[in-house]
Amino acid sequence: MIEVIVFDLGGVVVNVNLNTQLGVLFDNSGKLQNTFNGKTDFAGLLQNFETGKLSALNFHEKIVDHLGIELSFDEFISLSNDAIEAGDDGINTIIESLSRKYKLAILSNTNPVHFDYIKDNYSIIGLFDHTVLSYEMGTVKPDIKAFEKLMHATSKLPSQHLFIDDRIENIIAAKGIGMDGIQYKSIKSLIAALKKRGISI
Repeated sequence: MIEVIVFDLGGVVVNVNLNTQLGVLFDNSGKLQNTFNGKTDFAGLLQNFETGKLSALNFHEKIVDHLGIELSFDEFISLSNDAIEAGDDGINTIIESLSRKYKLAILSNTNPVHFDYIKDNYSIIGLFDHTVLSYEMGTVKPDIKAFEKLMHATSKLPSQHLFIDDRIENIIAAKGIGMDGIQYKSIKSLIAALKKRGISI
């Protein structure tokens, strides 16, 4: 029986616009394999940022050094947060409805700059009972350790969780340890998938 509904952040609760000035730096989909200049592994830098191995200040220093640009730390923070946008119309209504019947959790690959901004600007975050974040736990989805951290936080069995994420590899990993999972594609498909499980909005 489902007791905890778990949401990814970027691509579900909020959106990340990769077309903003610094948006491409936060593409953790795996598409950003190499570099802007052929020398630097920006995907690797992002993973180190999202697992807490690099602070925001260190990440900023490496970015401006490798790109050869002048960008103050304050400008970096502001431009980084420009990539965060509201989630799809209807997602807040779904979260609010579910919060009245279930415990809610966030399991997200993110960084402290983005999460602080989301927490300060999207009040919906206050409805979540647990926040399990990559930069705090030192690992990212779909690593099994990320899901183990989630179980530790909620004190529930895998089978008592329903996980909603836009990345199929994360859904596969969740199902591999006994969780149910829904790949988020649209509000309409999410409502249908929840209804199929007897969860009404």
